[in-house]
Amino acid sequence: MMAEPAEIQCVLGLDVSRDTVTLCDGRRHTVTVANEADALRAALQPYQGTTTLAVCEATGGHEDTLLGVLLELAIPAHRADPAKVKAYIASFGKRAKNDPIDARWLSRYGRDRAATLPRWQSADPTQQKLELLVARRLDLVAMRVQEQNRLKAPRSRLIADNIRDHLAELERHIEALNAEIGALIGESRDLALRAEQLRSVPGIGPVLVPLLLAVIPELGTLNRRQVASLAGVAPHPKDSGKANWHRSTTGGRRQIRPALFIAALAACRGNKRVALTAIMRKIITIANARVRDALPHQNEIMPINA
Repeated sequence: MMAEPAEIQCVLGLDVSRDTVTLCDGRRHTVTVANEADALRAALQPYQGTTTLAVCEATGGHEDTLLGVLLELAIPAHRADPAKVKAYIASFGKRAKNDPIDARWLSRYGRDRAATLPRWQSADPTQQKLELLVARRLDLVAMRVQEQNRLKAPRSRLIADNIRDHLAELERHIEALNAEIGALIGESRDLALRAEQLRSVPGIGPVLVPLLLAVIPELGTLNRRQVASLAGVAPHPKDSGKANWHRSTTGGRRQIRPALFIAALAACRGNKRVALTAIMRKIITIANARVRDALPHQNEIMPINA
């Protein structure tokens, strides 16, 4: 539940890097501590039990230790979208940037938006493990594609043999991850139920199911416009006066769009890009509704509004 702005007495801006975290409580003074649990705990304990909101940016995992300490101390936190924070700072016409300055901006960003910022919540351990396994699988698949491309022009028999050995090793690791992911989903009642509903959607196969569960855990709680935007298949208007530009489908969580494209190919016979994009959007909205309503799939025809 979100707190009202009047309840927030202090907004902590926390600029996170790999090795350090810079704190600003809204005043000019800032403090930099090591990005380690003990150092962060000591720096944040004075705010425990107060009406404080902590704001940090998503940094690809460097913020995990900080968020864990904030959770331990029961200090509400918001993990901000870096693009939104950057746009907020740009709206003031400011260009200066360093860790203390960024911490001050995060504090100001939190104060201005305290009433609307969603509070960060720790993910279920099973969900976290699934996300890690799926992310690693995506890494290995990307490596496999790179090696397959190199094998087309190895320029040496020795290098070609080495690439083939590496490809075989990658295949073994990918298969092992597939088995681990399948076992993890099967052991979780919630994940198994959602996976069953996703499999009932035409075009969604064994690769896309865990990807959707890991990358869009919000499936079932979103409306059709929200889920399409998250998947990067919602056309965004770009009009001004009498000018009407192409409505591009950009943004969203980048891992989903390529997989949905393959699902769209499997779900239709045509190959026109406009039709495929419409089907991609339809697949993700149906998947969202299936998980939300937990209804068995009906063999209805999916209309395409190209």
